Amino acid sequence: MSEENNKKSNDNNLIFEEIENNIKILFEKFNNSLIVLDEIEDWNGVIQFNLEEKFYFHIYNSGQQLVYFRGKADNPDCSVIMPSEIVNKLFSGDFNIIIFFEAMMNNKMKINGSSSHFMKLTSIIEYFEDEKLEESKVCEDDWIVEAPEDHDMKSDLLNQAAKNLKKLDINRNSFLVVRHGVLVFEEYYGRRSYKIRQRMHYNIASVTKTIAALVVGVAITKGLFTVDDLITDWIPDPAKGIVPGSKIKHLLTQTSETEPPGTKFKYNSRDEINTLGKIITKAAGMPSKDFAKESLFDPLGIHEYSWNKVVAEKTDLPIGSGMKISPRDAARLSQLFLSRGKWDGNQIISEQYIDEMIKPSFLDVNSGYGYLVWLNNSLGKWNRPFKNGTGRMIPNAPEDMFMATGFFGRFIFVIPSLDVIVVTFGKKFVMESLDTAREIYNIIEPALPSE
Repeated sequence: MSEENNKKSNDNNLIFEEIENNIKILFEKFNNSLIVLDEIEDWNGVIQFNLEEKFYFHIYNSGQQLVYFRGKADNPDCSVIMPSEIVNKLFSGDFNIIIFFEAMMNNKMKINGSSSHFMKLTSIIEYFEDEKLEESKVCEDDWIVEAPEDHDMKSDLLNQAAKNLKKLDINRNSFLVVRHGVLVFEEYYGRRSYKIRQRMHYNIASVTKTIAALVVGVAITKGLFTVDDLITDWIPDPAKGIVPGSKIKHLLTQTSETEPPGTKFKYNSRDEINTLGKIITKAAGMPSKDFAKESLFDPLGIHEYSWNKVVAEKTDLPIGSGMKISPRDAARLSQLFLSRGKWDGNQIISEQYIDEMIKPSFLDVNSGYGYLVWLNNSLGKWNRPFKNGTGRMIPNAPEDMFMATGFFGRFIFVIPSLDVIVVTFGKKFVMESLDTAREIYNIIEPALPSE
């Protein structure tokens, strides 16, 4: 063996040893966690990792604990081919959704078999981004809780919907229903860690966009800027994808990246859309994260939320993704739509902005998009990142329904005609989340009120 090959082999052995050590440390924590024990109770999958055809290991649930085993597995449910450096990031706590997505797009990573098992692992790891996750905070009850039957809904139908959601997606972690401003149903799929899960901050991916649009609404209501302001009025040198003449409205509708602005929809989760956070910072004279806290989250009584590692240290509000929040608080923010911006008698966001947010600004470009929120109307052609069509995105759902959707299956459904909010988060490996949204709506539809 040449000296160069010998060095490469030694380097590989060192990183394989590091990966193995990280897994053992992590699994020791996992196997003492009520959250993980609940998460794996009915999970019997075997995940095999293949690192450059040089190192194999597999993990599985052995009764009531996760087990690491060096070598190949017999008939694994899921086989993951991945570079060692990415595997190391996965098990050392430096893994994030962007690394995962780019690896898939660049063919550096391949999953054979049922991807739900790999998503199970990433879900468990995600719960441990915050080492104090299991310290359930003592909070006053933030919702009025009443029986579904008091609001023309049925407990048995909601319970069946909850069970069917878990069958659809073994990584579904929450299902919550609000009607008439009252919490009528919630399920967190964990008997031992239920109270902890009730307060957990779940990574909501692009649902962050819709919540961020509400923060923009607060700023506009306060008179800090208007949707018709030019982006360059506030940020003279904006992100390279934003074309000259683009307005704040074009950022909110994802139409700022084609010439002229407002003529083509281009879904964006990075620098271009995150310009909105910089605008709020400039207009408010304070970091936009602080503005969001003081002007929206605090007035609604939302004090416990966090940010994923990619954006945690940034002072500008992340727009594209990055928020971690409980389903209860996500529903609380969503209630602003049904109250048309009012909370406890105070007009937090103007009715005009709420109305504009849930209708298409550029009907011929994308009838299915408002201000960073997906619409279910039948007004024309709609466009999503991986799919387009005409009519309602979810044909059997009410036309006035709108959705906040996040990668891999995080959803908020708001149905004004029924005075209903549904929040459900999970991790189903489907690139186009509309497919999952349709499946989920089909499951919950029988449990919804008829009027």
